Amino acid sequence: MNQIEPKLLTMIAPESIPGRLELQLAEPQSIALRDLRGIGPKTEQRLQQRGIENQLDLLLYVPRKYRRTYRFHKGPKICADRAEWVEAIGRVTGVVPPRGRRPLEIRLDVDGTDFKLLWFHLPYRGFARSFKAGKIVRFEGKVEHDRGLPTVAHPDTEILKERPKRAPTTELVPIYGGIDKVSDSLLGRAIHNACDCLAPHLEEGVPAALLKSHDLPTIEVALRTIHVLDSVQDLDRFSEELKTARHRLIYQEFLDLQGALTKRYVVSRRAAQAIECKERELGRELVRNLPFSLTGDQKKAIATIADELDAPVPMRRLLQGDVGSGKTIVALMAAAIAAANGAQVAMMAPTEILASQHLRRVEGFFADLKTPFTHLTGSQSAAQRRRALQAAASGEAKLVIGTHALFQNDVEFANLGLIIVDEEHKFGVEQRQALLDLGRDPHLLSMTATPIPRTLAHAVFGDRDLTTIREKPPGRKPIRTELRDRFRASKVYEYVRDRIESTGEQAYIVYPLVEASEAVQHRKNVIDGAEQLANGLFSNLRIGILHGRMNGAAKEAVMRQFATGEIDVLCSTTVIEVGVDVPNATMMIVENAELFGLSQLHQLRGRIGRGGTASICILLTGSGLTEDARKRLRAMVETDDGFQLAETDLRIRGPGEFLGNNQAGLAEFRFGDILRDAQWLQLARRDARRLILGDASR
Repeated sequence: MNQIEPKLLTMIAPESIPGRLELQLAEPQSIALRDLRGIGPKTEQRLQQRGIENQLDLLLYVPRKYRRTYRFHKGPKICADRAEWVEAIGRVTGVVPPRGRRPLEIRLDVDGTDFKLLWFHLPYRGFARSFKAGKIVRFEGKVEHDRGLPTVAHPDTEILKERPKRAPTTELVPIYGGIDKVSDSLLGRAIHNACDCLAPHLEEGVPAALLKSHDLPTIEVALRTIHVLDSVQDLDRFSEELKTARHRLIYQEFLDLQGALTKRYVVSRRAAQAIECKERELGRELVRNLPFSLTGDQKKAIATIADELDAPVPMRRLLQGDVGSGKTIVALMAAAIAAANGAQVAMMAPTEILASQHLRRVEGFFADLKTPFTHLTGSQSAAQRRRALQAAASGEAKLVIGTHALFQNDVEFANLGLIIVDEEHKFGVEQRQALLDLGRDPHLLSMTATPIPRTLAHAVFGDRDLTTIREKPPGRKPIRTELRDRFRASKVYEYVRDRIESTGEQAYIVYPLVEASEAVQHRKNVIDGAEQLANGLFSNLRIGILHGRMNGAAKEAVMRQFATGEIDVLCSTTVIEVGVDVPNATMMIVENAELFGLSQLHQLRGRIGRGGTASICILLTGSGLTEDARKRLRAMVETDDGFQLAETDLRIRGPGEFLGNNQAGLAEFRFGDILRDAQWLQLARRDARRLILGDASR
């Protein structure tokens, strides 16, 4: 452990996961916006509407860009140099009021040169009356020449009481923008005053040793550089200093996040006493009974999880792998080990279809192990639910499989020792915590078939350890993916029909909608689609329908018929997205494929190719594809590697949409970007873990 640890541990509450950088003062003092000269009640209100509540927030309102500005000293100079931008002070010599399409024209004498300011649209009524003859005006803007006169259209202006002393030349001016009726000049002066008052008293959020090791400036130097509060002479040098200053803010933002996640990792284990699962024979028996051999990745994952279950510190592990990589058997192995040690296991799935599939697998494996189990879903009868609740509460059931029904108020466990959450990204933070609260320091194994890029995993799941399964079971063949326009749909369906009739294989047809909708026309729906196929090209085939509006029993019946070969073609919505495993299903058509996300398309495609027969996925698209849609579809055709697709998906959609709205707690950074700044995120994670855990390797 490092001596800095106590400060970092107390810096952030474990339940608070920061994202946007926040400045802190070493000593309390007033930071009200109204304390700054030039900021009255209206300006303060406008700043607050932009999220700037105080002077510390103001210091973090960084410029959008920088502009080289020429201070105008003599009239001839501006005409000769043809400067693109000018800042000057002049005296009003004449006003030509607007009339019809004629703009407001203000004539100024600027050190002996006649200057013209134009406004084609006045900012507000009475604006023209501000410019009376003899008034001193400071203005800046882009210079053009109109009939030989230097002219600025719609300049930024300020009426002065007297001509000020000449300010020192500044080569760069920060451009802020984005705040209605608050000029850059006002913002610049306010930020300059705030920095002078507060910067020397800011608490340094990064230990000095880390600043030195990464060659980063202090927070005061970084802010002064970003706001160009000091004179700039060497632009090349300033460019490097500016980049370093921004890196300083990005690094602190990531370090705050990783410090909080690591602290939560520590706190969740401190004084915790999980059930120690030392007996592993039941797990070995499960492996001996398997009709297939485990892959190398599966064996490594099982060994890692078994070791963590053997410790009093509760496991917090995320198991991720591509579709069809065999995560479920790893989870059932962990469940068998926990059950052999007297602990109960709760296994939660996001849909009843997936929960039912897990139940069928458990029926095969756990019945042989003579280990009692039950299930809890929303569609159960009252009598079935009472029996399941009793089995869980009494400890009779060692494994309880279910959906969201698992964390209802009436669910109790006698000795919950392990929680398995399948399809991790389908649940929110609060839902996972509700399940954890059902036991006393239970182990947690989360699984996801949506591979998560490493940088995103560090940003969101930094309080958990990560295990990745990349190998797929032997015998799996690559899935061919093709992209077709709607006008070729009949040939696509004829191909699928002929192949089913000649080989006996099965197919999925996936639709974006359950039924037709006036709000979203030109989109296929499963009700009409299945009827058209049954009355047309697929009239000789057995067709089933599956969608989310069906009750659990009806869904289960259809899936069972498809799994046993009683249905040739399953017309479905995305309820088959996760977990459905029918090896004889070798073909898939996705209607309106442009409407689906890349991750979702990959999950859907993963329902085929689960046997030894070559499989094909055909993406049918409508017209008028967006550029993002084209990128997604091209990526689907080019690769079936889920990890590669995850990186592409993250670049296209961004982290928030990649994880979905259910992922409460995803940090929204003020400065950092987990794609662009992945190097700084990894450094921050390493440094936070080194400071808190004394371990830089994790």
